[in-house]
Amino acid sequence: MKAVKGMFWILLPLVLAVSFLAQPARAELPDPVRFGVRMELGDVAQAREWLDAGLPPDFVGDRIGTGLMIAAWEGNIALMELFVARGADVNKTNAAGEQALLHAAWRGKLDAVKWLLAHGARLNRGPLQWSALHYAVFAGYEEVAEYLIGRGADINARSTNGSSVLMMAAYEGREELARKLVA
Repeated sequence: MKAVKGMFWILLPLVLAVSFLAQPARAELPDPVRFGVRMELGDVAQAREWLDAGLPPDFVGDRIGTGLMIAAWEGNIALMELFVARGADVNKTNAAGEQALLHAAWRGKLDAVKWLLAHGARLNRGPLQWSALHYAVFAGYEEVAEYLIGRGADINARSTNGSSVLMMAAYEGREELARKLVA
């Protein structure tokens, strides 16, 4: 009988360990690098799995920012929809003070710009901040710049270094955009 009791205490930890390992695996939450890579690749299924497992909707990746910012940078509307549906803030700023709308404008992703504005992104920002219009002009995305202006973007906005949208167009050699800004 003593041998059976001794064997019980030896086997109990083994049985518990095996039963723990047999539990269904939950999605491991990502580190910022892994998150950024998967989001830049547009992995909607992985994003959904991480969000279901408890990832905050405004989790910040290693480079660009939140999942919504990365999706805007890539012009991935499906990924943008997922993050906003799960509670992501369309006006959240990253460490550089940038928002999803700025990233979409910088990359010339007009559909993403339109989607973000339709979902509450602020077109204009406070004094001495970069705007989506600054970024569109800087990168030479005339169609995006014209759309933003048509929606009421402040063409006199000043960036953190004091440059206006017109100054940005001239400095970057965007002559056609500069002409349209002074017309």
